[in-house]
Amino acid sequence: MIRFNGLMHVMNTTLENLKRAIKGLVVMSGALERMYTGFLLQKIPKEWEDAGYPCLKPLSSWVEDFFRRLDAIHTWLVDGPPQSYWLPGFFFPQGFMTAVKQVYSREHEIAIDALIVTCEVLSHGVDGVTGPPAFGCYISGLFMEGARFDRTTMRIGESTPGDLFDRMPIVWLKPMRSIEYKPKGVYECPLYKTSTRAGTLSTTGHSTNFVVALDIPTKQAPDHWIRRGCAMLCMLDT
Repeated sequence: MIRFNGLMHVMNTTLENLKRAIKGLVVMSGALERMYTGFLLQKIPKEWEDAGYPCLKPLSSWVEDFFRRLDAIHTWLVDGPPQSYWLPGFFFPQGFMTAVKQVYSREHEIAIDALIVTCEVLSHGVDGVTGPPAFGCYISGLFMEGARFDRTTMRIGESTPGDLFDRMPIVWLKPMRSIEYKPKGVYECPLYKTSTRAGTLSTTGHSTNFVVALDIPTKQAPDHWIRRGCAMLCMLDT
């Protein structure tokens, strides 16, 4: 909430200054002129990008996505925790992953360092969720690039011709003891915030783009999907 409030403050301040500059009440600075020109070209102002989150969408889509994030947070505050969490709506998805482990750690009195987050991809979307899972949580809103998740075999499959991205069904995040996890026949699929698949280390030691790697069932060897460039994304560029 603090990060969203900070971004909204920057947006309100810059828009008010631009409005006053257009009316001639204040000097049109270089920053305000760049913002005005950027609006005409569907570009997100640098001030908003610095205060916001990684996003490659054009301005109109960025604004639509921003209000959807606010609506998701508002619904959570008013109605309580959702049955399925829209992961792309978080400012810091890595923190959410840590929170999932923390909740499980406290409930079962297990050291958080002894836990990892595994996953199970379900066959249905948000409409098929009838309640929260027994433990862990459901997440939604992800896309797969370079492959698709086959709802019939419940494994990674080749992309459908003509489709660059595949909308993922619900993913069940399951914390468990790392010593008990012995995966077989899985592809360690990286999850990124944006399609650039690159980022820098922030002051917290986390990547600004990479979120986590989730094990997805596969019949082929992992190298097959690595060559395909298979990864999951929190958002598309449009």
